[in-house]
Amino acid sequence: MGAVWLVLCGVGSLCAQDSLLSGPRVGDTPPAFEVDVATGDDAGKKVDLLARWKDKPVLLVFWNGVTRPSFGLVKQLDKYGRLRQPEGLEVLIVRVTDKPEEDKKHARLLYDTYDLKSPAGVTQGGKNGPDNYGLNTDAGMTVLLLDKQHKVLFNQTRRAPDRQDFDEVRQAIDKLLGPSPTPFP
Repeated sequence: MGAVWLVLCGVGSLCAQDSLLSGPRVGDTPPAFEVDVATGDDAGKKVDLLARWKDKPVLLVFWNGVTRPSFGLVKQLDKYGRLRQPEGLEVLIVRVTDKPEEDKKHARLLYDTYDLKSPAGVTQGGKNGPDNYGLNTDAGMTVLLLDKQHKVLFNQTRRAPDRQDFDEVRQAIDKLLGPSPTPFP
């Protein structure tokens, strides 16, 4: 029986990571926050992108600790976000870190090397993330989907995020915006 549990836990859906709570809950309207932007037109600036994107749905990705599997998920989220951008979706990738300068350099490297396009940066508050967000430092990634009024419609938190987590996020985006008019792998 113990071996069966380990195999199921390796698949992910029955693991303790799935019950991990992090960030604002569905129905909450999280406060705006500044991001020290590392990539794109705003690189080097501290910007409140939620305020800039008022009246637009936003996919917020809080990323704590880069791993190869979590990077695979970030690439999928970035690509799908770009595909849905004509329908108004914005994507923001935020590193929650105690080493902001190092992680800004790493973000620029990832963007230059792997063609990521969504804005990325680091936030104040270290591994705790923005004030009043309640991010769990044990979470490898917290993904929030906000509607046009920036109310949380979806919260996915994982200790060990992986590409297999993408389908759940995509379903939430498609529920908000409707099915993608363009096929996506």
